[in-house]
Amino acid sequence: MEAVTEPAVTRSLHKEDDASATVDEVDTAALKQLAQDILNDHALASRLSVTPEAAQLLAVRSGKESDEALDIPDPTVRQLRLYALHHVIPFIGFGFFDNAVMILAGDFLDSKLGVLFGVTTMCSAAFGNMISDICGLWVAGFVETCAAALGLPDHGLSNEQQKILKIRILKNTSMVFGISLGCLLGMFPLIYPKEW
Repeated sequence: MEAVTEPAVTRSLHKEDDASATVDEVDTAALKQLAQDILNDHALASRLSVTPEAAQLLAVRSGKESDEALDIPDPTVRQLRLYALHHVIPFIGFGFFDNAVMILAGDFLDSKLGVLFGVTTMCSAAFGNMISDICGLWVAGFVETCAAALGLPDHGLSNEQQKILKIRILKNTSMVFGISLGCLLGMFPLIYPKEW
């Protein structure tokens, strides 16, 4: 029987990041052969022991597939703050540009198209939103470059730590806070009501 190589094991234990999070099935005989190869080959056992998949395999064997079983260290408060900042700051920029462009474009279209074609205010708002979304695609690179130029230190969270539920919640909460603050700041055109 042909021995299973290390990459095949890594691939077979790798969980997909999508919602289904399925594990690829491995032939039972191939898995038994791998176990025998690990027992007979100390170098292979040493190479496999340092992979995250080995910890995952041991967790499955013990019936524990939680983050605690995988021995993932808890992030420090400093890491959590930096991680939140890395997600808050760009979304302030996105929210600002999105709302400012939408208000300006919608108001302009309402005053011009509304008179010319009898278009409703809501239709003008919808076109303003479309223009804002298109501009957002172009501005995204600029916002990310500006955020990177701030020189925030790296948060230092590993991929495994970023998959922990409380870290994913922190990421989403930070983005929601950032985009909300950006949208509030992006309402500045309303301060200067002006007729087109």
